Amino acid sequence: MLTLRDVRKRYGTERVLEKVSFSVGEGQKVALVGLNGSGKSTLLKIIAGLETSDRGTVVMPNRLLIGYLPQEAVAESAVTLMSYLRQMAGLETLEKEMARLEPRLDHGEVMTAYEALQSEYERLGGYDFARQSNHILEGLMLKHIAPDRLVSELSGGEKRKVALAGVLLRGVDLLLLDEPTNNLDLPALLWLERYLKRSRATVIIASHDRRFLDNVVKKVLEIDWYRRDVTMYTGGWSAFAEMKARSIRKHKEQYRAQEEERGRLLLSIGQKMDWVERVKGKRAPDHDKLSSNFKKERATKKFTMSAKALEERQKRLKKIERPSVRDPLIITFAESLEKAEQGSIVLKKLCFGYENGFQSGLASPKTLKGGLASPKTFVGGPISLTIPFGSRIAILGNNGVGKSTLLKTISGELAPLSGERICGKQLTFGYLMQEHENVSRATTPIELFKRRLDIFDRDIIALHLSEFQFSPTVLDDKIASFSPGERVRLILALLAALSANVLILDEPTNHLDLEAIEALEEALETYTGTIILVTHDRRFLERMRLTASYVLSDGTLTAVGKK
Repeated sequence: MLTLRDVRKRYGTERVLEKVSFSVGEGQKVALVGLNGSGKSTLLKIIAGLETSDRGTVVMPNRLLIGYLPQEAVAESAVTLMSYLRQMAGLETLEKEMARLEPRLDHGEVMTAYEALQSEYERLGGYDFARQSNHILEGLMLKHIAPDRLVSELSGGEKRKVALAGVLLRGVDLLLLDEPTNNLDLPALLWLERYLKRSRATVIIASHDRRFLDNVVKKVLEIDWYRRDVTMYTGGWSAFAEMKARSIRKHKEQYRAQEEERGRLLLSIGQKMDWVERVKGKRAPDHDKLSSNFKKERATKKFTMSAKALEERQKRLKKIERPSVRDPLIITFAESLEKAEQGSIVLKKLCFGYENGFQSGLASPKTLKGGLASPKTFVGGPISLTIPFGSRIAILGNNGVGKSTLLKTISGELAPLSGERICGKQLTFGYLMQEHENVSRATTPIELFKRRLDIFDRDIIALHLSEFQFSPTVLDDKIASFSPGERVRLILALLAALSANVLILDEPTNHLDLEAIEALEEALETYTGTIILVTHDRRFLERMRLTASYVLSDGTLTAVGKK
């Protein structure tokens, strides 16, 4: 189905991919993994034909129907939902051309052209489009959206789902999915798992969701951070992680044994040559000069030959390269530990949302108590809740129910519409927004730290960011030039420097590589402050040791397990 041979890619002097070669068979499901910045997105773009490689070849069948989902793809079109999906499937242009030719089908050449268009229309699934699009929209929890609804009016999560739906309709032969689970609510994520497992399409998925990968893929393709080539492993994520860890341990042990043997041989060589040099400088007694010189010469020759043999043996040692392992990412949140009673967060009959203007990406219109909400309005609540200091709570719910809006209100980023939000004076909030909109992409890291933390020493900022795997060269780069994963790491670096004792995390694992997710899990394991969390990552939730979970639906917050 798909073969890459010796594919290489550079951006200026930066090496991105080097001698990438692999094959994927028809219908196979493959995970594409690697650290942030290792070239996963670039490789997917090359396969999709959106980027060209500097060298190498990409071999696949002609007229392959490819669906490609970029990492931050959202449907931003001003057309209706159904029109967008037909465009993505490649049907709309064909339909217009077929309609133009239909009045003149009595002409032979027109009929021939029409039949060619009809054949292509059938190949693209046009005659089965209504059934297939309804199936995908229902699975992604989008059936409540009217077909004539403008895509531009949808929430951010809904736009991401619509983009995914268009890609699934298009990629019936080959699906290239870059972080497809980002922003998906749990029902849609579970449906996507089932859909991909049953699909006949060949699928390559770049994802950080470990449970998702375990449930979908049978092979893992890893891009090596240092060599920039790839290695294919058989099995899901867990099998890959175990094999990778075992391989790293074995490599380290072999290298250590090699270096120990090399050191032993070099020491023995040195000792023998030192003896030879000492013997050469000794004078034999006059009464036995002939005998002594003969013995000395024999011993010197023997030790020299032995040293040369050891030297050859040392040279013939199998050359095992030093293991190339990047310094691990270690995240530390040094929170303030004041735990007085007033450290609680108290919500009293709190209503949240937007009464005078709907903001895309934060919520979608809902039918509320008292009647139908205006398309320009979202209101949730009233909510009464006490969150004691040190609590670990998760807020769950489908896309568009207002989870991000509620987090904004709890953090103080958004004023309540009514009711009260009471917080202890000693609480310091650290907030990671789902779309990172609380960090201007027009600013730079140095400006961000100066403004948020009043830190003006470049060396201190550079040292702190280096702990989050940033080079000092990025201090003056616009955040807009950062990859999504780099933006998340930058915000985590900011939160760590804030010494926040309340962390509000909205989809924190989105865009992070697996190493960074595990580092974040370890940091939160020992964190003693309050954590308020929204995430769809099931394995991440399992690690959080939650004290309570709530479901937000129709503006009402309900504790899990309670009615």
